Amino acid sequence: MNVHTSATAPALPILTIDDLHIDFALHTGTVQAVRGISFELYKGETLALVGESGSGKSITAQSILQLLPEPVRYTQGSIQYQQQELIGASTTAIRKVRGDRIAMIFQEPMTSLNPLQSIEHQVAEVLIEHKGMTRRQAAARVLELFQLVEIPDPKRRLKAYPHELSGGQRQRVMIAMALACEPDILIADEPTTALDVTIQAQVMALLKGLQHKFGMAILFITHDLGVVHQFADRVCVMRKGQLVEQGITEAVFSQPQHPYTCELLDSEPSGNKPPVSQDAPVILDAKQVQVEFPIRAGFLGRVVNQFRAVDGISLTLRQGQTVGIVGESGSGKSTLGKALLKLLDGHGDIHFDGIQIDGLEPLAMRPLRRKMQVVFQDPFGSLSPRMTIGEIIAEGLKVHEPLMRPDQRDEAVCAALEEVAISPASRNRYPHEFSGGQRQRIAIARAMVLKPKFLLLDEPTSALDRSVQVRVIELLRELQDKHKLTYLFISHDLAVVRALSDHVMVMRTGEVVEQGPTEEIFNCPQQAYTRELIAAACPLGSSAERACNPA
Repeated sequence: MNVHTSATAPALPILTIDDLHIDFALHTGTVQAVRGISFELYKGETLALVGESGSGKSITAQSILQLLPEPVRYTQGSIQYQQQELIGASTTAIRKVRGDRIAMIFQEPMTSLNPLQSIEHQVAEVLIEHKGMTRRQAAARVLELFQLVEIPDPKRRLKAYPHELSGGQRQRVMIAMALACEPDILIADEPTTALDVTIQAQVMALLKGLQHKFGMAILFITHDLGVVHQFADRVCVMRKGQLVEQGITEAVFSQPQHPYTCELLDSEPSGNKPPVSQDAPVILDAKQVQVEFPIRAGFLGRVVNQFRAVDGISLTLRQGQTVGIVGESGSGKSTLGKALLKLLDGHGDIHFDGIQIDGLEPLAMRPLRRKMQVVFQDPFGSLSPRMTIGEIIAEGLKVHEPLMRPDQRDEAVCAALEEVAISPASRNRYPHEFSGGQRQRIAIARAMVLKPKFLLLDEPTSALDRSVQVRVIELLRELQDKHKLTYLFISHDLAVVRALSDHVMVMRTGEVVEQGPTEEIFNCPQQAYTRELIAAACPLGSSAERACNPA
């Protein structure tokens, strides 16, 4: 859709970025973050900025509202909103634009919302600041906004705090805050990355409907090409701070001109894992696993009820098998995984490697811990920033191999790093010095150095770019084949689950609603909820289509 042409004369762009160069002056030298990019955004259209992490997408978006930190230098170029220059504009001029005429939705609403204030108070602040409303006027408008963004039971939710809302609800609060002043431009920076496919679809449909209602332009920053294909009118592809291709979305997807664009479009999880033999040794066998959390009320926090997060689930994992668990947030996926490894208290019979572990005390569990390891979703959060990666990987060896000599330990660390394709020479560096994909490889190395039999993979690729996801999936496949590993793979990404798993369990509200061989679940789902998950993923583009349709 070419939204900026008419029968008479072309409309003027609402936002123009021309030959923009952005440098960061660091103590180690100057980093060229953005190098000569130019594009225009027109009223009512959606323009997507795509590219891998580090390509300069978010820096470009934040530069529009002058949100970049102090070391930034605009060495060349222009950013104009309705012919008003924003680079070098006064603080007063920027404040009139920021949050009022141009609003922004950030990737992680939990870190963007103040945990100490109610969501009503936070949205009302925008109206009081930019529209001069009284507290009473703002409160009435906040309720209207919550109804507009379809927050369930909005009147009751007004006094809620961010931690009391689900991820999708927090993102709706962020959208309500951004729309409070009915802006001309909405900048959406990775607004669906951490959300389940069904919530992604709902948020994208909501944004599309609100765009039509208000006639606003949307600058959409993402690395998810599936969402771009479905949602954007035009697309700009960025790499290493440069714009390598731009055009109408359908044309870029059907006839990409730049090799990097082709590489991005081809970076989709693929392949199918063959099922393991039924004669393979059983690594984990669990029957009727239940996990309950107390519901407390009153000043003294008395337990008034129990919430059953996992309700009587049974499963068997054999050597070399990968069981994928899918479901929305709150379905009990991660809780089940932690309960199986005795990281949470629960009920049920659990046997690991032939030993019954459900009744074992923590001290008795310790010798088994080296055989069962976990790789978490966010490697930056799970790796200590105060330790080098060599120290992080060696930590488990110090616990489980206390008699190992330092030189032997260092040799084991180097071998683990080499196995995940990280140079052993970098073992004295810290986690922040590595990319997201490299940090996830380091987290895998930390688990593999103990030579485990079983890995719990809890959303290990959801925060990564597609191309990085593919490489991590290939690494996990190689390690599984080499060491006959057993995986329990928790994810909301159907394409990744299909590529890596030979058996799938679909969870909802603590129960398994459907399970079976991967291809059977994806090709012939029997339950309405499974079909709903797949249908929600399919419209989001090529990765989901590959998940939904057989090759």
